[in-house]
Order: sequence, then structure tokens, then C-alpha cells
Amino acid sequence: MYVEISLLCLSLAVLLIVAFTVPLLWQIRKVVKGLALTQEMLQKSLPAILQNLEESLGTMKRTAHIVNEQVEVAAVAMKRIQAIAGVFMELESVVRLGLRLPYFRFLRNAGAVARGVKVFLNVYTSRPRKLRQ
Repeated sequence: MYVEISLLCLSLAVLLIVAFTVPLLWQIRKVVKGLALTQEMLQKSLPAILQNLEESLGTMKRTAHIVNEQVEVAAVAMKRIQAIAGVFMELESVVRLGLRLPYFRFLRNAGAVARGVKVFLNVYTSRPRKLRQ
């Protein structure tokens, strides 16, 4: 009698396992069909995707190369500008020191005297103006 009860319990357990696994297996079958369809579509479109990716990569490489060249040109130009600015700074310091020398003071004063003499001669040689009353 114990054998029959245990066989009955065992058969009920197997029946419950089968009842729960059948929908699971059915769902797995549907997923596998969907994956097969997805794999087929991917295999058809993958070469075109890879070709577009290679073209994009080539374009990116060319763009990066052009940008690098432009940056190098800009760096050379900036170095030249910095060199010119350095020359101007050196020239400015030399001129500042030179303006303090008596020779440059003499030239500045002589220029002022020459302008004064020029104005005096212009006024002296011009016609006399009539005064308005």
C-alpha cells in the first residue's frame, strides 16, 4: 500500500513538473524563432553597417589629420607672434633706457626749438592781420 501511495505522489509530482515546464518550453521556442529571425536580418544588414562604419572611420581619420595640420600651422604662427612680441619688448626696454640719455633729450629739445622757430617765422613772414573793432 505504501508503494502505491508513493507511486501516486511521484506521478503527481511529475505531472505538475510537466504542467509547469510545457508553457516555459513553448515560450523558449518562440524566443528561439525570434532570435533566428533577428540573426538572419543581422547577417543581411551587417556588411552594409560595417562598410558605413569603415567609411565613417576613414572620414574621421582624414578630419583628425587636417585638424592636426591646422593646429601645427597655428602653433608655428603663434611662435612667430611670440618672437615678434619678444623683439618689441626688448626694443621697448632699449628705447626706455635710451630716452634717459642726454643725446635723446637734446634731440627732443632741438625738435621743440625747431618747431617754435618755424611757428615764429610763419607768423613773422605772414601778412599783418587787421583787427576788428
